[in-house]
Amino acid sequence: MAIEKSPRVLSIQSHVVSAFVSGYAGNKAATFPLQTLGYDVDVMNILQFSNHTGYSSWGGQRVPSDDIKQIFEGLEKNGLTKEYTHILTGYIGNAATLQVCREAIEKIKSTNSVTFVCDPVMGDDGKLYVSPEVLPLYREMIRMADVITPNQTEAEALVDMKIETLKDAQKVIDGLHKLGAEHVIITSVHLPREDIPSQLINDTDLDKIMVCIGSSRSSANHDDSENLYKQFLISFPSYRGYFTGTGDMLSALIVARLTEQEQAANTPSDNELSLLAKATFKSMLTLNAVTEKTWKRQKEYVKLQGDADIEGKPESAQAVHQCELMVVQGKQAIENPDSFDHGQIKIVAI
Repeated sequence: MAIEKSPRVLSIQSHVVSAFVSGYAGNKAATFPLQTLGYDVDVMNILQFSNHTGYSSWGGQRVPSDDIKQIFEGLEKNGLTKEYTHILTGYIGNAATLQVCREAIEKIKSTNSVTFVCDPVMGDDGKLYVSPEVLPLYREMIRMADVITPNQTEAEALVDMKIETLKDAQKVIDGLHKLGAEHVIITSVHLPREDIPSQLINDTDLDKIMVCIGSSRSSANHDDSENLYKQFLISFPSYRGYFTGTGDMLSALIVARLTEQEQAANTPSDNELSLLAKATFKSMLTLNAVTEKTWKRQKEYVKLQGDADIEGKPESAQAVHQCELMVVQGKQAIENPDSFDHGQIKIVAI
């Protein structure tokens, strides 16, 4: 009788301790959703801080790159790297540590069939917050990645192009595919209204929605033909508040939901949408439900305080606590996202 084995993820990213009102970022935002969906998660903390850097102060330290290398070596010597079905990377930040991780992941993938989901966390809102040495290392890392989940700032930096139109976004995606990624999700992108299909926005104000774009390349062919790509756009609500850990949670959900779609690929279904599109849509249903729940708590907090709505990063630690993602409280949305499909998330193939 064979021993039943569950999928196992090596999650390499930051860790924050604070959980006063469910403080979630990095590995803390990724672990619970994956475990809820039946994945064993081995957590490798690149740094451990008292709380995320959205607070005015924090304590803790980065793990030296030599220590990370020793951890990888220990896993390998004991044959534990052979157990991984997936690798997930998030914020790493330090170039020396990123190089150690890149080499270790390359070694694992050379001997084991693992799915690698890479979130190249480097910046947001048009600014990078990592050293210049990190960018070329991520370009090398993407060569090994099955899925990458950059935001607009990170995607633009990786291919050195700006996104102002849908055609620009597709050119950036083409560049990311050429770096090696089979699946690309730009988790949020600013597009002019005329470039967004009407069924995604109807009469909604653009400042009330966000848009994500994704693309899958045929694994059978890696030439430059645009016909090899299956692409999609998703619109989802934009909440006026302050949120951290949403990207970390989304990448973790993609790990599970894409695997789910791949395992069900032989089931008759609508072929217009790619497996990645279906996985991303389902992940967005969960993320939206959790974000909305968090937003409602923020509104209740400011109502009690007699303050205006939270729109940017709050100044007080107490207010920042109210902005932490309600991941555990969103367990039902993780398990059954379809029951939270209220028409807020819309998707079209492009």
